[in-house]
Amino acid sequence: MKEKMVVIVGAGIAGVSAAQALRENGFKGQIILLSRENRMPYDRPPLSKDALHTSTPPTTFLLRDEAFYKTNQIDLRLGAEATAIDAAAHFVTLSDGTELPYSTLLLTTGSRPRTLPLFPYGAPFIHYLRTSSDAQRLRQDMQSLPKGASMVIVGAGIIGLEVAASATTQGFHVTIIEAGERPLGRSGSPLLANFLAAEHTKHGVDIRCKTHIIDVEKSESGYSLTLSDKSTLPADLIVVGIGVCPEHELGSLAGIEAAAGGISVDAQGKTSIKDIYAAGEVAFHHNVHYGTQRRDETWQHAASHGEHVAKAILGVPDDYSSPGSYWTDQYTFNIQVVGNPLGTSEVVRGNPSDGVFVIFHLIGSVICGITAVNATRELRKLRRLVRNSSAVPPHILEDTTIDPTHY
Repeated sequence: MKEKMVVIVGAGIAGVSAAQALRENGFKGQIILLSRENRMPYDRPPLSKDALHTSTPPTTFLLRDEAFYKTNQIDLRLGAEATAIDAAAHFVTLSDGTELPYSTLLLTTGSRPRTLPLFPYGAPFIHYLRTSSDAQRLRQDMQSLPKGASMVIVGAGIIGLEVAASATTQGFHVTIIEAGERPLGRSGSPLLANFLAAEHTKHGVDIRCKTHIIDVEKSESGYSLTLSDKSTLPADLIVVGIGVCPEHELGSLAGIEAAAGGISVDAQGKTSIKDIYAAGEVAFHHNVHYGTQRRDETWQHAASHGEHVAKAILGVPDDYSSPGSYWTDQYTFNIQVVGNPLGTSEVVRGNPSDGVFVIFHLIGSVICGITAVNATRELRKLRRLVRNSSAVPPHILEDTTIDPTHY
């Protein structure tokens, strides 16, 4: 592949991981990594945590330093947005009119925030959180308000809860509005949701579930929100975190097959068009572990899928088979989730009141996922039970004197 050119559209963790994997696995051709943003590729998880605190310099969030791209001869082009693909001619058109040829094209365009008409993006003191610029703007507004100011967060998912934890430590009075029956309806188990809700309540966060906002009025000092229960709520600052949509339009315009979950790819990341691949959040990929097509919105998936698809491009056709994982840090708790946290039953190992415990998620008798709270070391040992779809009796799982991996 010495004469080949791989163009990667999107410089998030999936794109950077793919570029690195190409070099580490012997690719000698040209690699061009396109970023629509004008800043060095950065990590997104800190945007709802450390990036909201003034003490943390933004340079600490970089995925790789400049030397990495130079050493690995990765042509990183900042402010270069791909606007069209000519699959027959094998080139990508950029926003400045440049036509960039490729041998293989990899789409790692990621996702964008879901928006609400009531809360226009960019309106004063209204925020969505996806980019470094979003985080900087939110941090600036947080700094401009006095201690005790009111923040309303729409959505009790991971982003909403992380922002709430950051805001309360900075003196904000936080209210979370969640339309669902509980926090973490899509990404966390009922036990974890109840545990975190209790911790947030201890820190003064007001979580209102089965509630939505029906009207917004600009007030003299901020906003007045009318809720579905007819009550009103003042807000100096509003943060909306209701999920993301895949950025699949570039591929769809080129005729690449897409589904509601993103660009359709097989277990090697191949799209419906020859020489075009997709990886990360934008990919509605086949996952052999689950035996189905799915789209994952986690950092770990984007990193591992980007690496996996890069190897497939180089002719290593290993089917993607990952149970998936994510982590979140809130207050003094590090939570790590492996596999599917939404089983039909749950078994707790350890004592939640101690703040160190593990939740096994079961479908029938099979372990489909594990949630570890401040138990990283134990999770390293237990995660094989998820990958192997092990069946272990509940009384063994909950007994901390027994190693369930030896059952």
